[in-house]
Amino acid sequence: MKTNEATVGSVEIMVGKKMLRTGAALAGLLGLSACAHRDAVDTVDNWWHQYQGGVIAQQRPPPPGAHATYPHVGLTPTQPADVPSAPARTALTDKLTLQRNFGQRLAAADGPLPNLPPNPTPRKPAMPSASAQSDSGSSMTVDAAGQTPSAPRPPANAKGAPDGTKPVSTAPPQKKTADKSRSAPVASMPAVTQFAPPPILPGQVPQMMSPLPPSAPQFPGFDIPRDADLPDRPAPAYDLSNPHGTLIRFAQASDQMMRGQEHELGSVLGRRGGHALVYVKGFGEASSLRPMDQASGIRLGLLRARTVAEALMLRGVPGSDIRLAAGALGQGARIDLTPY
Repeated sequence: MKTNEATVGSVEIMVGKKMLRTGAALAGLLGLSACAHRDAVDTVDNWWHQYQGGVIAQQRPPPPGAHATYPHVGLTPTQPADVPSAPARTALTDKLTLQRNFGQRLAAADGPLPNLPPNPTPRKPAMPSASAQSDSGSSMTVDAAGQTPSAPRPPANAKGAPDGTKPVSTAPPQKKTADKSRSAPVASMPAVTQFAPPPILPGQVPQMMSPLPPSAPQFPGFDIPRDADLPDRPAPAYDLSNPHGTLIRFAQASDQMMRGQEHELGSVLGRRGGHALVYVKGFGEASSLRPMDQASGIRLGLLRARTVAEALMLRGVPGSDIRLAAGALGQGARIDLTPY
């Protein structure tokens, strides 16, 4: 086995030497075939770059400004940005908060969209009818779907009636039909009235069915729409104000408190003196006003309030000084030193 391994190794060395000699000979031929101002090294280098990707594989020019000096720190802007004042930003935040709360209340009042599958019309199974002769003197045929099965017919004589009987009438009695028509109420549709507008003459503006809104005041340089003076639709009297206290954020539809809220908990506990009570209220993000969804939201709110209470007890607040509450509509949980 050792002899074979040594033999294989010597063969590899011989092959490597032959490849080196072949490469040197190829380089010499390329050098001889090159131009007078290029040597064999440049020719082989160009060949290798072309093998890698041509011009793309060669060295690229530096980007603009790569060798320029760094800018001075004194050239940075020193003037504050032109932003609204703090009261204006606070007013805008309060307005956006009211709009968000109003949208949540409307979404809860409307409820989730129904997602019911279409009810397919069931097919009626084919009913067999006795019309063809069978071994017992009757016949069985299959009627089409939606048709009533035909009644069995007795054997008829030469005159078209059963043997020894009179012709039988298959029509239902008219008296019963008349009684049923009298007893059943007649469903009458309301009278349809058609409105024929007066003919419009060429060049005449058609009359509107409703009066136009009052004209809005005009200002030079501004285009005010014609319906700008119309009053807005009255909104429901919802309580759109945020609950008081410090907001503790949670994951969506979960009682897992988000990380990085130690500062909020510490700020509330820093204002607590002695054995003052701490009030915690959790909210359940209910999506509708149905009793089942409201109960589910309250359960989620209680779970969130309990999670906050456990975090407070880990910071030294006794459980007897914590009061829990829950609400169906809202986000996260709130902590405060005043009751809810």
